[in-house]
Amino acid sequence: MRVLWFTNTPSLGASYLQAKIVIGGWIESLETEITKMPGIDLGIVFKWSQPGTSSFTSGQTKYYPVFLPTPQGRFKKISKRWSHRADSEKSLKQYLDIINEFNPDVIHIFGTESDFGLIIPKVSIPCIIHIQGNLVVSNHKWFSGISYTDVLKYSKKSMMLKGQGFLHDYFFYRNEAEREKEIFQNCRLFMGRTDWDKYLTLALSPGSKYFHCEEIMRKQFYDQYWMQGSSLDYTIVSTIRNNIYKGLETILECKKILQTSLPGCNIKWKIAGLKSEEEIAYLTERKYREKFINNDIHLMGPLQVDKLIDEMLKADLFVHPSHIDNSPNSVCEAMMLGMPVIATYAGGTPSLIQNKKEGLLVQDGDPYALAGAVVELVNNKKYAMELGANARSRALARHDKECIVQNVLTIYNSIIGDLKKTSLSIA
Repeated sequence: MRVLWFTNTPSLGASYLQAKIVIGGWIESLETEITKMPGIDLGIVFKWSQPGTSSFTSGQTKYYPVFLPTPQGRFKKISKRWSHRADSEKSLKQYLDIINEFNPDVIHIFGTESDFGLIIPKVSIPCIIHIQGNLVVSNHKWFSGISYTDVLKYSKKSMMLKGQGFLHDYFFYRNEAEREKEIFQNCRLFMGRTDWDKYLTLALSPGSKYFHCEEIMRKQFYDQYWMQGSSLDYTIVSTIRNNIYKGLETILECKKILQTSLPGCNIKWKIAGLKSEEEIAYLTERKYREKFINNDIHLMGPLQVDKLIDEMLKADLFVHPSHIDNSPNSVCEAMMLGMPVIATYAGGTPSLIQNKKEGLLVQDGDPYALAGAVVELVNNKKYAMELGANARSRALARHDKECIVQNVLTIYNSIIGDLKKTSLSIA
């Protein structure tokens, strides 16, 4: 079986390119396992910023980097950013040329957010989209915590004049969301893993076929196990990138409430994935007239996986305060480690955690409910341990590598078989 992936990452090809990639770990994990299967020829198409990078083979996979030229010159770059245009069909010919060269039996597209899905009406090969996030809903929830007015008032004006920052991102992603709707309408085959992405498929692509398929986590999380520490200090860890709707402001508000709710407890909050100079951190500090560090909130920046695990294992609790998500890998990884988790009722997260059995779920944007949930687990460490143990059992079963690979191959064979049946009936 010849399978061609379209992804937002070079996956395991990053080693050949000598690139440090922090995102996309679950795609690397799936590639690792699926290339072990006999009879699979895998190709991966990905966007790449370096011109002149030719296709290459590494291990069992053929990689196809697609270079995206950017405007040259300061004026052209600023003009491009201010236009908020979604580049549609700009790379379509390159994608189609690669498809013709590789000649796959099935095309697997990771995500609806990119322009990859525009190939679907152009080819006769069965294409299935693996839902990741969703721009339509993310754009709808964009100003859930930090308002439109906040962005105008507290963002760096120099950044806004250059066409950069959350306000420009909002209008850009709004245009990309229209392209995403078109991709949903053109696609008949989807795979996902939560009630949320299933419901989106029913709404945005009526009559399409949806397959349930879990994801493989990064290998390092399968063998590590969290244990409750004995320190008098209490450490919370979160993973947040520079996004406006991930709930960073809720953390700051919650931390201030905890100083009153738990006056005798020294709580430290560590945030991986975010640097202090990035926009959401700068904006939040200006809005609340507070410094994160003065509230014992530490922004650690992006961490390589071993360092991230080390920080998680040393912590007492994992908190995910996002306003919107599908199945956040950070939550799944914390569950894999057996950590107690507090997350928000947002997107697909309730499909991951059974409330009060495998973690605690609270309303998004509600620092008081979040603080109360933290207080409950600080005061009841036995309950926290039980939640963590249950979470680990659920996560290990959900992210079983062998089951997921077999499921993916079953889905591939099913849609290839359906195509053959259709061809025979037409003949």
